[in-house]
Amino acid sequence: MPTPQTEAAVDGLVEQAEELCTLHDHITRVIAALDVSEGPFSDQYGRASTTDFAFESVVRMFLYQHARGFNDSELHRRLKGTAYVFIRFELGRAPTQQAINYMWRRRFSLADRRAIKATARDIRAVAADHDIVSDGEPRLDPGEVSDAGVTDEHIMQAIRTARDRGLGAFETDRAANARYPDELFFERQAYLNLADVGTTTPRRRFDQLSDWNNTPHGDTHLRTMKQIAAPTEQMSLTDFADGERPRDWQRIREAILEPFHAGLECLLEEIDANDGLREPVIAAVDITHWEFYPSPYKDDDDVEPEDDVVIVNGKEKVPKDEFPEMVSGDKEGRSYKFATLTIIGQDTPIVLGIEPVREASTWEGDASQIESHTKADIVRRLLAQAQQHVEIHKLFADREFDAMEVRDVIDRHNITYLIPRPVYAADLDQIEKLEEHPLADVAVERAVPLSVDGRSHELSFMYVPSTEEDGKYAVFTTNRDVTPDQVMGLTAQYSHRWQIESEYKTIKHHFLPTTASTDYRVRLLYFVLGVVMYNVWRLTNLLLREAVSGSLGAKPPLRAGEVVELVGFCLVPPD
Repeated sequence: MPTPQTEAAVDGLVEQAEELCTLHDHITRVIAALDVSEGPFSDQYGRASTTDFAFESVVRMFLYQHARGFNDSELHRRLKGTAYVFIRFELGRAPTQQAINYMWRRRFSLADRRAIKATARDIRAVAADHDIVSDGEPRLDPGEVSDAGVTDEHIMQAIRTARDRGLGAFETDRAANARYPDELFFERQAYLNLADVGTTTPRRRFDQLSDWNNTPHGDTHLRTMKQIAAPTEQMSLTDFADGERPRDWQRIREAILEPFHAGLECLLEEIDANDGLREPVIAAVDITHWEFYPSPYKDDDDVEPEDDVVIVNGKEKVPKDEFPEMVSGDKEGRSYKFATLTIIGQDTPIVLGIEPVREASTWEGDASQIESHTKADIVRRLLAQAQQHVEIHKLFADREFDAMEVRDVIDRHNITYLIPRPVYAADLDQIEKLEEHPLADVAVERAVPLSVDGRSHELSFMYVPSTEEDGKYAVFTTNRDVTPDQVMGLTAQYSHRWQIESEYKTIKHHFLPTTASTDYRVRLLYFVLGVVMYNVWRLTNLLLREAVSGSLGAKPPLRAGEVVELVGFCLVPPD
Protein backbone atom coordinates (compact mmCIF):
# COMPACT_ATOMS: atom_id res chain seq x y z
CA MET A 1 0.00 0.00 0.00
CA PRO A 2 1.40 3.46 -0.85
CA THR A 3 1.95 5.79 2.06
CA PRO A 4 0.04 9.08 2.32
CA GLN A 5 3.31 10.90 1.57
CA THR A 6 3.79 8.88 -1.61
CA GLU A 7 0.22 9.50 -2.72
CA ALA A 8 0.61 13.23 -2.11
CA ALA A 9 3.87 13.33 -4.09
CA VAL A 10 2.31 11.43 -6.99
CA ASP A 11 -0.67 13.79 -6.96
CA GLY A 12 1.76 16.71 -7.06
CA LEU A 13 3.47 15.36 -10.19
CA VAL A 14 0.12 14.79 -11.88
CA GLU A 15 -0.96 18.34 -11.03
CA GLN A 16 2.29 19.59 -12.58
CA ALA A 17 1.52 17.58 -15.70
CA GLU A 18 -1.99 19.05 -15.83
CA GLU A 19 -0.55 22.55 -15.92
CA LEU A 20 2.24 21.64 -18.35
CA CYS A 21 -0.31 20.16 -20.76
CA THR A 22 -1.61 23.69 -21.32
CA LEU A 23 1.89 24.85 -22.27
CA HIS A 24 3.19 21.97 -24.41
CA ASP A 25 1.88 20.15 -27.46
CA HIS A 26 3.22 16.66 -26.77
CA ILE A 27 3.34 14.26 -23.82
CA THR A 28 7.11 13.84 -24.23
CA ARG A 29 7.65 17.57 -23.71
CA VAL A 30 5.39 17.48 -20.65
CA ILE A 31 7.38 14.69 -19.01
CA ALA A 32 10.70 16.36 -19.88
CA ALA A 33 9.53 19.55 -18.14
CA LEU A 34 8.44 17.85 -14.91
CA ASP A 35 10.23 18.82 -11.70
CA VAL A 36 10.75 15.39 -10.16
CA SER A 37 13.09 16.57 -7.41
CA GLU A 38 10.17 16.72 -4.95
CA GLY A 39 8.88 13.32 -5.97
CA PRO A 40 8.62 10.27 -3.71
CA PHE A 41 11.51 8.44 -5.39
CA SER A 42 14.91 7.74 -3.82
CA ASP A 43 18.01 6.47 -5.58
CA GLN A 44 18.96 3.03 -4.26
CA TYR A 45 22.52 3.56 -5.51
CA GLY A 46 22.99 6.10 -2.75
CA ARG A 47 25.85 7.94 -4.49
CA ALA A 48 25.49 9.83 -7.77
CA SER A 49 29.12 9.13 -8.64
CA THR A 50 28.37 5.45 -9.15
CA THR A 51 26.42 6.05 -12.35
CA ASP A 52 26.69 8.01 -15.58
CA PHE A 53 22.97 8.85 -15.51
CA ALA A 54 21.54 11.44 -13.12
CA PHE A 55 18.70 10.06 -11.04
CA GLU A 56 16.14 12.73 -11.99
CA SER A 57 16.84 12.03 -15.67
CA VAL A 58 16.31 8.32 -15.08
CA VAL A 59 13.00 9.02 -13.31
CA ARG A 60 11.79 11.02 -16.32
CA MET A 61 12.93 8.25 -18.64
CA PHE A 62 10.85 5.63 -16.82
CA LEU A 63 7.84 7.94 -16.52
CA TYR A 64 8.12 8.35 -20.29
CA GLN A 65 8.42 4.59 -20.83
CA HIS A 66 5.35 3.70 -18.82
CA ALA A 67 3.26 6.66 -19.97
CA ARG A 68 3.92 5.62 -23.57
CA GLY A 69 3.51 1.89 -22.86
CA PHE A 70 6.94 0.86 -24.19
CA ASN A 71 8.87 -2.27 -23.28
CA ASP A 72 12.63 -2.00 -22.68
CA SER A 73 13.45 -2.77 -26.30
CA GLU A 74 11.13 -0.09 -27.66
CA LEU A 75 12.34 2.43 -25.08
CA HIS A 76 15.94 1.85 -26.15
CA ARG A 77 14.95 2.19 -29.80
CA ARG A 78 13.18 5.48 -29.12
CA LEU A 79 16.05 6.90 -27.11
CA LYS A 80 18.67 5.90 -29.65
CA GLY A 81 16.70 6.05 -32.88
CA THR A 82 15.34 9.56 -32.64
CA ALA A 83 18.53 10.83 -30.93
CA TYR A 84 16.42 13.41 -29.12
CA VAL A 85 14.45 11.87 -26.27
CA PHE A 86 17.59 11.23 -24.24
CA ILE A 87 18.63 14.85 -24.81
CA ARG A 88 15.29 16.09 -23.52
CA PHE A 89 15.69 14.00 -20.38
CA GLU A 90 19.32 15.18 -19.95
CA LEU A 91 20.68 11.65 -20.04
CA GLY A 92 23.90 12.54 -21.86
CA ARG A 93 23.57 9.50 -24.10
CA ALA A 94 21.06 6.75 -24.81
CA PRO A 95 21.44 3.89 -22.30
CA THR A 96 21.56 0.34 -23.63
CA GLN A 97 18.64 -2.02 -23.18
CA GLN A 98 20.62 -3.91 -20.55
CA ALA A 99 21.34 -0.67 -18.67
CA ILE A 100 17.65 0.25 -18.75
CA ASN A 101 16.69 -3.08 -17.23
CA TYR A 102 19.46 -2.88 -14.64
CA MET A 103 18.56 0.65 -13.52
CA TRP A 104 14.88 -0.26 -13.16
CA ARG A 105 15.70 -3.18 -10.87
CA ARG A 106 18.63 -1.69 -8.94
CA ARG A 107 17.96 2.04 -8.64
CA PHE A 108 14.31 1.86 -7.56
CA SER A 109 12.63 0.07 -4.70
CA LEU A 110 9.51 -1.97 -5.35
CA ALA A 111 7.40 0.85 -3.90
CA ASP A 112 9.08 3.41 -6.18
CA ARG A 113 8.53 1.23 -9.25
CA ARG A 114 4.85 0.99 -8.42
CA ALA A 115 4.68 4.74 -7.84
CA ILE A 116 6.32 5.45 -11.21
CA LYS A 117 3.82 3.23 -13.01
CA ALA A 118 0.89 4.86 -11.20
CA THR A 119 2.20 8.37 -11.93
CA ALA A 120 2.84 7.54 -15.58
CA ARG A 121 -0.66 6.11 -15.96
CA ASP A 122 -2.24 9.27 -14.57
CA ILE A 123 -0.01 11.55 -16.67
CA ARG A 124 -1.03 9.69 -19.81
CA ALA A 125 -4.71 10.11 -18.91
CA VAL A 126 -4.22 13.84 -18.40
CA ALA A 127 -2.29 14.17 -21.67
CA ALA A 128 -4.98 12.21 -23.52
CA ASP A 129 -7.61 14.60 -22.18
CA HIS A 130 -5.60 17.43 -23.72
CA ASP A 131 -5.14 15.45 -26.97
CA ILE A 132 -1.34 15.62 -26.89
CA VAL A 133 -0.58 11.88 -27.11
CA SER A 134 0.71 10.72 -30.50
CA ASP A 135 2.89 7.91 -31.85
CA GLY A 136 5.70 10.14 -33.09
CA GLU A 137 8.10 12.41 -31.24
CA PRO A 138 8.05 16.23 -31.34
CA ARG A 139 10.75 18.32 -32.94
CA LEU A 140 13.72 19.37 -30.85
CA ASP A 141 14.12 23.11 -30.38
CA PRO A 142 17.68 24.49 -30.29
CA GLY A 143 17.09 25.73 -26.74
CA GLU A 144 16.53 22.16 -25.51
CA VAL A 145 19.98 20.82 -26.29
CA SER A 146 22.41 22.92 -24.26
CA ASP A 147 22.58 20.55 -21.29
CA ALA A 148 23.38 17.47 -23.36
CA GLY A 149 26.70 18.62 -24.79
CA VAL A 150 25.19 19.87 -28.07
CA THR A 151 24.96 23.63 -27.63
CA ASP A 152 23.29 26.28 -29.75
CA GLU A 153 26.73 27.39 -30.84
CA HIS A 154 27.63 23.85 -31.95
CA ILE A 155 24.51 23.74 -34.10
CA MET A 156 24.97 27.20 -35.58
CA GLN A 157 28.63 26.63 -36.36
CA ALA A 158 27.85 23.31 -38.04
CA ILE A 159 24.99 24.78 -40.08
CA ARG A 160 27.01 27.80 -41.21
CA THR A 161 30.01 25.68 -42.15
CA ALA A 162 27.90 23.25 -44.15
CA ARG A 163 25.85 25.97 -45.82
CA ASP A 164 28.89 27.99 -46.84
CA ARG A 165 30.61 24.90 -48.23
CA GLY A 166 27.60 23.72 -50.22
CA LEU A 167 26.20 26.95 -51.69
CA GLY A 168 29.27 29.12 -51.95
CA ALA A 169 29.96 28.39 -55.63
CA PHE A 170 26.54 29.39 -57.01
CA GLU A 171 26.46 32.86 -58.59
CA THR A 172 23.80 35.01 -60.24
CA ASP A 173 26.18 37.05 -62.46
CA ARG A 174 24.20 40.14 -61.53
CA ALA A 175 25.67 43.63 -61.44
CA ALA A 176 27.84 44.49 -58.44
CA ASN A 177 25.51 47.37 -57.52
CA ALA A 178 22.35 45.25 -57.61
CA ARG A 179 19.79 46.12 -54.94
CA TYR A 180 19.92 42.71 -53.27
CA PRO A 181 23.19 40.78 -52.81
CA ASP A 182 23.51 37.18 -53.99
CA GLU A 183 23.78 35.93 -50.41
CA LEU A 184 20.22 37.08 -49.71
CA PHE A 185 18.80 35.07 -52.62
CA PHE A 186 20.67 31.92 -51.62
CA GLU A 187 19.63 32.22 -47.99
CA ARG A 188 16.03 32.71 -49.08
CA GLN A 189 16.21 29.81 -51.53
CA ALA A 190 17.65 27.57 -48.82
CA TYR A 191 14.68 28.54 -46.69
CA LEU A 192 12.20 27.83 -49.51
CA ASN A 193 13.76 24.42 -50.15
CA LEU A 194 13.73 23.49 -46.50
CA ALA A 195 10.30 24.88 -45.64
CA ASP A 196 8.56 23.29 -48.67
CA VAL A 197 7.02 26.59 -49.76
CA GLY A 198 7.00 28.51 -53.01
CA THR A 199 8.35 31.89 -54.05
CA THR A 200 4.87 33.40 -53.85
CA THR A 201 4.56 32.49 -50.17
CA PRO A 202 4.32 35.59 -47.96
CA ARG A 203 7.76 36.78 -46.91
CA ARG A 204 6.84 37.47 -43.30
CA ARG A 205 8.43 34.41 -41.70
CA PHE A 206 11.67 34.64 -43.68
CA ASP A 207 11.82 38.35 -42.84
CA GLN A 208 11.48 37.51 -39.16
CA LEU A 209 14.15 34.83 -39.28
CA SER A 210 16.68 36.71 -41.37
CA ASP A 211 18.73 39.79 -40.53
CA TRP A 212 18.07 41.50 -43.87
CA ASN A 213 16.30 44.87 -43.72
CA ASN A 214 14.67 44.31 -47.11
CA THR A 215 13.90 41.11 -48.98
CA PRO A 216 12.88 40.65 -52.62
CA HIS A 217 9.40 40.00 -53.92
CA GLY A 218 8.70 36.43 -55.03
CA ASP A 219 8.75 37.38 -58.71
CA THR A 220 12.17 38.99 -58.31
CA HIS A 221 13.44 35.91 -56.53
CA LEU A 222 12.18 33.58 -59.27
CA ARG A 223 13.78 35.69 -62.02
CA THR A 224 17.09 35.57 -60.18
CA MET A 225 16.92 31.80 -59.78
CA LYS A 226 16.35 31.47 -63.53
CA GLN A 227 19.38 33.70 -64.08
CA ILE A 228 21.55 31.35 -62.03
CA ALA A 229 20.47 28.42 -64.19
CA ALA A 230 20.68 30.26 -67.51
CA PRO A 231 23.42 28.96 -69.82
CA THR A 232 25.88 31.45 -71.19
CA GLU A 233 24.86 33.06 -74.47
CA GLN A 234 28.40 32.77 -75.81
CA MET A 235 28.94 29.40 -77.47
CA SER A 236 32.14 27.84 -78.83
CA LEU A 237 32.69 25.64 -81.88
CA THR A 238 32.97 22.60 -79.62
CA ASP A 239 29.31 23.08 -78.75
CA PHE A 240 28.52 22.13 -82.36
CA ALA A 241 30.82 19.11 -82.61
CA ASP A 242 28.04 16.88 -83.93
CA GLY A 243 26.80 19.49 -86.38
CA GLU A 244 23.82 20.49 -84.23
CA ARG A 245 23.24 23.15 -81.62
CA PRO A 246 23.04 21.61 -78.12
CA ARG A 247 19.53 21.44 -76.73
CA ASP A 248 18.62 23.98 -74.07
CA TRP A 249 18.23 21.43 -71.28
CA GLN A 250 21.76 20.16 -71.95
CA ARG A 251 23.19 23.64 -71.62
CA ILE A 252 21.13 24.28 -68.49
CA ARG A 253 22.61 21.09 -67.05
CA GLU A 254 26.15 22.37 -67.60
CA ALA A 255 25.36 25.77 -66.08
CA ILE A 256 23.94 24.26 -62.88
CA LEU A 257 26.21 21.26 -62.32
CA GLU A 258 29.45 23.25 -62.47
CA PRO A 259 28.80 25.18 -59.21
CA PHE A 260 27.23 22.06 -57.68
CA HIS A 261 30.51 20.18 -58.07
CA ALA A 262 32.57 23.12 -56.86
CA GLY A 263 30.50 23.19 -53.68
CA LEU A 264 30.59 19.40 -53.41
CA GLU A 265 34.38 19.45 -53.41
CA CYS A 266 34.32 21.81 -50.43
CA LEU A 267 31.81 19.58 -48.62
CA LEU A 268 33.94 16.50 -49.22
CA GLU A 269 37.06 18.26 -47.94
CA GLU A 270 35.22 18.99 -44.69
CA ILE A 271 33.90 15.43 -44.48
CA ASP A 272 37.34 13.97 -45.14
CA ALA A 273 38.88 16.24 -42.50
CA ASN A 274 36.41 14.82 -39.98
CA ASP A 275 37.07 11.18 -40.93
CA GLY A 276 33.66 10.78 -42.53
CA LEU A 277 34.98 9.28 -45.75
CA ARG A 278 37.13 6.25 -46.50
CA GLU A 279 38.11 5.61 -50.07
CA PRO A 280 37.49 3.68 -52.18
CA VAL A 281 33.76 4.06 -51.52
CA ILE A 282 30.69 1.96 -52.24
CA ALA A 283 28.07 3.82 -54.26
CA ALA A 284 24.63 3.30 -55.73
CA VAL A 285 22.72 4.74 -58.68
CA ASP A 286 19.00 5.22 -58.96
CA ILE A 287 16.33 7.42 -60.55
CA THR A 288 13.92 9.60 -58.62
CA HIS A 289 10.69 11.20 -59.81
CA TRP A 290 9.39 14.71 -59.18
CA GLU A 291 5.72 14.35 -59.99
CA PHE A 292 4.11 16.58 -62.61
CA TYR A 293 0.34 16.38 -62.72
CA PRO A 294 -0.93 18.37 -65.76
CA SER A 295 -2.10 16.29 -68.72
CA PRO A 296 0.03 16.30 -71.89
CA TYR A 297 -3.10 16.26 -74.05
CA LYS A 298 -5.39 19.06 -75.14
CA ASP A 299 -8.97 19.24 -73.99
CA ASP A 300 -11.49 18.62 -76.77
CA ASP A 301 -12.45 22.31 -76.80
CA ASP A 302 -8.84 23.33 -77.53
CA VAL A 303 -8.21 20.97 -80.46
CA GLU A 304 -7.59 22.61 -83.85
CA PRO A 305 -8.24 20.86 -87.21
CA GLU A 306 -4.57 21.02 -88.20
CA ASP A 307 -3.28 19.51 -84.92
CA ASP A 308 -1.17 16.36 -85.10
CA VAL A 309 -2.79 13.26 -83.62
CA VAL A 310 -1.17 10.38 -81.73
CA ILE A 311 -2.77 7.03 -80.93
CA VAL A 312 -2.74 6.13 -77.23
CA ASN A 313 -4.30 2.82 -76.20
CA GLY A 314 -6.33 2.79 -79.39
CA LYS A 315 -7.67 6.32 -78.91
CA GLU A 316 -6.79 9.52 -80.76
CA LYS A 317 -5.13 12.17 -78.61
CA VAL A 318 -3.78 15.62 -79.44
CA PRO A 319 -0.60 16.56 -77.52
CA LYS A 320 -0.20 20.06 -76.14
CA ASP A 321 2.21 22.22 -78.11
CA GLU A 322 4.18 23.51 -75.11
CA PHE A 323 4.23 20.48 -72.83
CA PRO A 324 7.64 20.27 -71.04
CA GLU A 325 9.97 18.00 -73.00
CA MET A 326 11.73 16.77 -69.85
CA VAL A 327 8.52 15.35 -68.38
CA SER A 328 7.99 11.68 -69.17
CA GLY A 329 5.59 8.95 -68.17
CA ASP A 330 2.27 7.45 -69.19
CA LYS A 331 -1.41 7.61 -68.26
CA GLU A 332 -0.56 6.29 -64.78
CA GLY A 333 1.65 9.25 -63.94
CA ARG A 334 4.14 11.80 -65.22
CA SER A 335 7.23 13.32 -63.68
CA TYR A 336 10.54 15.04 -64.12
CA LYS A 337 13.20 12.39 -63.58
CA PHE A 338 16.68 12.74 -62.13
CA ALA A 339 19.36 10.10 -61.73
CA THR A 340 21.81 10.31 -58.84
CA LEU A 341 24.93 8.52 -57.65
CA THR A 342 25.32 8.36 -53.87
CA ILE A 343 27.91 7.09 -51.41
CA ILE A 344 26.37 4.31 -49.28
CA GLY A 345 27.54 1.87 -46.62
CA GLN A 346 29.48 3.01 -43.57
CA ASP A 347 30.59 6.37 -44.95
CA THR A 348 28.68 9.64 -44.69
CA PRO A 349 25.98 9.33 -47.40
CA ILE A 350 26.61 12.12 -49.89
CA VAL A 351 25.18 12.58 -53.39
CA LEU A 352 28.10 12.80 -55.83
CA GLY A 353 26.35 13.09 -59.18
CA ILE A 354 23.07 14.29 -60.70
CA GLU A 355 21.84 13.67 -64.23
CA PRO A 356 18.65 14.89 -65.91
CA VAL A 357 16.76 11.99 -67.49
CA ARG A 358 15.19 12.51 -70.92
CA GLU A 359 12.83 9.73 -72.03
CA ALA A 360 10.45 9.40 -74.95
CA SER A 361 6.76 9.34 -74.03
CA THR A 362 3.62 8.24 -75.83
CA TRP A 363 2.39 11.78 -76.41
CA GLU A 364 5.54 12.59 -78.42
CA GLY A 365 4.67 10.19 -81.22
CA ASP A 366 7.43 8.21 -82.95
CA ALA A 367 9.94 7.36 -80.20
CA SER A 368 12.71 6.80 -82.74
CA GLN A 369 12.62 10.51 -83.55
CA ILE A 370 12.98 11.57 -79.91
CA GLU A 371 16.38 12.20 -78.37
CA SER A 372 16.39 10.22 -75.14
CA HIS A 373 18.89 8.82 -72.66
CA THR A 374 19.91 5.21 -72.43
CA LYS A 375 20.65 3.89 -68.97
CA ALA A 376 24.25 3.34 -70.06
CA ASP A 377 24.56 7.03 -70.99
CA ILE A 378 23.21 8.01 -67.59
CA VAL A 379 25.61 5.75 -65.70
CA ARG A 380 28.56 6.90 -67.82
CA ARG A 381 27.85 10.55 -67.01
CA LEU A 382 27.24 9.87 -63.32
CA LEU A 383 30.53 8.02 -63.00
CA ALA A 384 32.35 10.85 -64.77
CA GLN A 385 30.89 13.29 -62.25
CA ALA A 386 31.56 11.16 -59.16
CA GLN A 387 35.10 10.21 -60.09
CA GLN A 388 36.08 13.87 -60.09
CA HIS A 389 35.86 13.60 -56.32
CA VAL A 390 36.36 10.03 -55.05
CA GLU A 391 37.55 6.58 -56.03
CA ILE A 392 34.68 4.09 -56.33
CA HIS A 393 35.19 0.43 -55.48
CA LYS A 394 31.68 -1.01 -55.93
CA LEU A 395 28.53 0.26 -57.63
CA PHE A 396 25.04 -1.08 -56.95
CA ALA A 397 21.99 -0.56 -59.17
CA ASP A 398 18.45 -1.91 -59.28
CA ARG A 399 16.64 -3.76 -62.08
CA GLU A 400 15.92 -0.49 -63.86
CA PHE A 401 19.59 -0.57 -64.89
CA ASP A 402 19.54 -4.20 -66.00
CA ALA A 403 21.24 -3.77 -69.38
CA MET A 404 24.37 -5.24 -70.96
CA GLU A 405 25.54 -1.76 -71.92
CA VAL A 406 25.31 -0.58 -68.31
CA ARG A 407 27.45 -3.48 -67.12
CA ASP A 408 29.98 -2.76 -69.85
CA VAL A 409 30.22 0.92 -68.87
CA ILE A 410 30.87 0.08 -65.21
CA ASP A 411 33.40 -2.62 -66.04
CA ARG A 412 35.30 -0.19 -68.28
CA HIS A 413 35.83 1.94 -65.16
CA ASN A 414 37.34 -1.05 -63.29
CA ILE A 415 34.51 -0.92 -60.76
CA THR A 416 32.80 -3.97 -59.29
CA TYR A 417 29.08 -3.93 -60.02
CA LEU A 418 26.18 -5.73 -58.39
CA ILE A 419 22.96 -5.62 -60.40
CA PRO A 420 19.91 -7.88 -60.01
CA ARG A 421 17.95 -9.12 -62.98
CA PRO A 422 14.64 -10.94 -63.46
CA VAL A 423 14.46 -14.73 -63.38
CA TYR A 424 14.25 -16.03 -66.96
CA ALA A 425 13.41 -19.47 -68.31
CA ALA A 426 17.13 -20.18 -68.75
CA ASP A 427 17.58 -19.82 -64.99
CA LEU A 428 14.97 -22.40 -64.00
CA ASP A 429 17.27 -25.43 -64.38
CA GLN A 430 19.87 -23.89 -62.08
CA ILE A 431 17.21 -22.95 -59.52
CA GLU A 432 15.65 -26.44 -59.68
CA LYS A 433 19.04 -28.05 -58.97
CA LEU A 434 19.52 -25.67 -56.08
CA GLU A 435 16.12 -26.49 -54.61
CA GLU A 436 16.87 -30.22 -54.80
CA HIS A 437 20.29 -29.90 -53.16
CA PRO A 438 20.19 -31.17 -49.57
CA LEU A 439 22.51 -28.48 -48.17
CA ALA A 440 23.27 -25.64 -50.58
CA ASP A 441 21.03 -22.58 -50.76
CA VAL A 442 23.22 -20.52 -53.12
CA ALA A 443 24.77 -21.21 -56.51
CA VAL A 444 27.09 -19.42 -58.91
CA GLU A 445 27.50 -19.64 -62.66
CA ARG A 446 30.98 -18.26 -63.30
CA ALA A 447 32.92 -16.92 -66.27
CA VAL A 448 29.90 -16.02 -68.40
CA PRO A 449 31.11 -13.84 -71.29
CA LEU A 450 29.40 -10.51 -72.02
CA SER A 451 30.28 -8.59 -75.20
CA VAL A 452 29.36 -5.01 -76.09
CA ASP A 453 30.74 -3.19 -79.14
CA GLY A 454 33.52 -5.72 -79.58
CA ARG A 455 34.66 -5.56 -75.97
CA SER A 456 34.12 -8.47 -73.58
CA HIS A 457 34.29 -9.16 -69.88
CA GLU A 458 33.26 -12.09 -67.74
CA LEU A 459 30.49 -11.99 -65.18
CA SER A 460 29.05 -14.30 -62.56
CA PHE A 461 25.38 -15.15 -62.10
CA MET A 462 24.53 -15.61 -58.42
CA TYR A 463 21.40 -17.42 -57.26
CA VAL A 464 20.36 -16.59 -53.69
CA PRO A 465 17.18 -16.89 -51.59
CA SER A 466 14.85 -13.99 -52.30
CA THR A 467 14.31 -11.46 -49.52
CA GLU A 468 10.96 -10.49 -51.06
CA GLU A 469 9.23 -13.86 -51.53
CA ASP A 470 9.58 -16.93 -49.32
CA GLY A 471 10.68 -20.03 -51.19
CA LYS A 472 11.80 -18.03 -54.24
CA TYR A 473 15.24 -17.18 -55.58
CA ALA A 474 16.75 -13.93 -56.82
CA VAL A 475 19.43 -13.56 -59.48
CA PHE A 476 22.30 -11.10 -59.17
CA THR A 477 25.09 -10.36 -61.62
CA THR A 478 28.61 -9.15 -60.90
CA ASN A 479 31.85 -8.76 -62.82
CA ARG A 480 33.75 -10.34 -59.93
CA ASP A 481 34.77 -13.98 -60.01
CA VAL A 482 33.02 -15.21 -56.87
CA THR A 483 32.81 -18.60 -55.20
CA PRO A 484 29.62 -19.93 -53.55
CA ASP A 485 31.13 -19.12 -50.15
CA GLN A 486 31.45 -15.45 -51.14
CA VAL A 487 27.98 -15.04 -52.61
CA MET A 488 25.98 -14.29 -49.47
CA GLY A 489 28.53 -11.79 -48.22
CA LEU A 490 28.52 -9.87 -51.50
CA THR A 491 24.76 -9.89 -52.05
CA ALA A 492 24.15 -8.92 -48.41
CA GLN A 493 25.92 -5.64 -49.16
CA TYR A 494 23.18 -4.87 -51.66
CA SER A 495 20.90 -4.00 -48.75
CA HIS A 496 22.94 -0.80 -48.34
CA ARG A 497 21.37 0.36 -51.60
CA TRP A 498 18.11 0.90 -49.77
CA GLN A 499 19.72 3.92 -48.14
CA ILE A 500 19.06 5.83 -51.32
CA GLU A 501 15.36 4.96 -51.22
CA SER A 502 15.28 6.81 -47.91
CA GLU A 503 17.47 9.53 -49.42
CA TYR A 504 14.97 10.27 -52.18
CA LYS A 505 12.09 10.46 -49.71
CA THR A 506 14.14 12.86 -47.59
CA ILE A 507 15.00 15.11 -50.53
CA LYS A 508 11.43 15.19 -51.86
CA HIS A 509 9.74 15.58 -48.48
CA HIS A 510 12.13 18.02 -46.82
CA PHE A 511 14.37 19.73 -49.36
CA LEU A 512 12.25 20.50 -52.44
CA PRO A 513 10.22 23.73 -52.56
CA THR A 514 6.71 23.96 -53.90
CA THR A 515 6.63 25.08 -57.54
CA ALA A 516 4.28 24.93 -60.49
CA SER A 517 6.94 26.16 -62.91
CA THR A 518 7.46 24.27 -66.17
CA ASP A 519 10.70 26.17 -66.82
CA TYR A 520 13.44 23.54 -66.75
CA ARG A 521 15.93 26.06 -65.39
CA VAL A 522 13.78 26.28 -62.28
CA ARG A 523 13.06 22.56 -61.97
CA LEU A 524 16.65 21.38 -62.33
CA LEU A 525 18.05 24.18 -60.16
CA TYR A 526 15.56 23.45 -57.39
CA PHE A 527 16.33 19.74 -57.48
CA VAL A 528 20.09 20.37 -57.44
CA LEU A 529 19.72 22.81 -54.54
CA GLY A 530 17.58 20.21 -52.79
CA VAL A 531 20.45 17.74 -53.15
CA VAL A 532 22.88 20.39 -51.88
CA MET A 533 20.71 20.89 -48.79
CA TYR A 534 20.54 17.12 -48.29
CA ASN A 535 24.34 16.98 -48.42
CA VAL A 536 24.49 19.97 -46.05
CA TRP A 537 22.24 18.11 -43.62
CA ARG A 538 24.54 15.08 -43.74
CA LEU A 539 27.65 17.20 -43.20
CA THR A 540 25.95 19.10 -40.38
CA ASN A 541 25.29 15.87 -38.52
CA LEU A 542 28.89 14.76 -39.00
CA LEU A 543 30.20 18.08 -37.67
CA LEU A 544 27.84 17.92 -34.69
CA ARG A 545 29.15 14.48 -33.79
CA GLU A 546 32.69 15.84 -33.89
CA ALA A 547 31.76 18.91 -31.83
CA VAL A 548 30.53 17.10 -28.73
CA SER A 549 32.13 14.46 -26.59
CA GLY A 550 28.99 12.49 -25.77
CA SER A 551 27.52 9.83 -28.01
CA LEU A 552 24.63 11.03 -30.17
CA GLY A 553 23.42 7.58 -31.12
CA ALA A 554 23.53 5.74 -34.41
CA LYS A 555 21.04 7.93 -36.25
CA PRO A 556 21.63 11.57 -37.28
CA PRO A 557 21.26 13.89 -34.26
CA LEU A 558 19.31 16.32 -36.45
CA ARG A 559 16.45 15.04 -38.55
CA ALA A 560 15.99 16.50 -42.01
CA GLY A 561 12.65 18.07 -41.17
CA GLU A 562 14.24 20.10 -38.38
CA VAL A 563 17.02 21.66 -40.43
CA VAL A 564 14.65 24.35 -41.69
CA GLU A 565 14.29 25.69 -38.16
CA LEU A 566 18.04 25.66 -37.65
CA VAL A 567 18.70 27.41 -40.94
CA GLY A 568 16.22 30.00 -39.74
CA PHE A 569 18.22 30.48 -36.55
CA CYS A 570 21.40 30.52 -38.61
CA LEU A 571 20.15 33.46 -40.67
CA VAL A 572 19.94 35.54 -37.50
CA PRO A 573 23.42 36.61 -36.32
CA PRO A 574 24.13 35.78 -32.65
CA ASP A 575 23.85 38.61 -30.12
